Amino acid sequence: MDKHIILIKWSGPEMVNKVIKKMNKGGYPLNKWAGPDYGVYQIYGNHILCKENTLLYVGKAIDQTFSARFKQHRKEWLEKEKNIRIYLGRIEDPCYKEKDDWCTWRRDLDIAESILIYKYTPHYNSAGLWDYPQLKPHVKVQLVHIGKRNRLKAKDNAPEDYQYE
Repeated sequence: MDKHIILIKWSGPEMVNKVIKKMNKGGYPLNKWAGPDYGVYQIYGNHILCKENTLLYVGKAIDQTFSARFKQHRKEWLEKEKNIRIYLGRIEDPCYKEKDDWCTWRRDLDIAESILIYKYTPHYNSAGLWDYPQLKPHVKVQLVHIGKRNRLKAKDNAPEDYQYE
């Protein structure tokens, strides 16, 4: 069985306002590269069941920067939360840029988000709990987390029941 490794470099914790003001580098149409402020993210905060530093939400910023995505979150629900800390994850693989392979980059971000939601079941994610990623048959997917990943394990494997549709 082949193994596909997705390496994610995490940074944080960040505050909502800093993400909105500073994480907006993107949109490089000449080489089709989205830019540095795209990827997956974790939102931690207080929760009535689990107290402080609880993983509340996992999401992705693919078609918009982290800044644009968090403007939406702030308006929708983050304004009402306390002690919010954000961790930003960027896929670390130069092959996307070198090969101009942004379809694979997008697919890998979708897979990473799906695995994280499935495994950690954040309190505020609901739709993603049932969305299985599109995996190729006979390929084992592993997320490797480096940097400031907070409460994530160093490695996460795609569950065995993920099927290729």
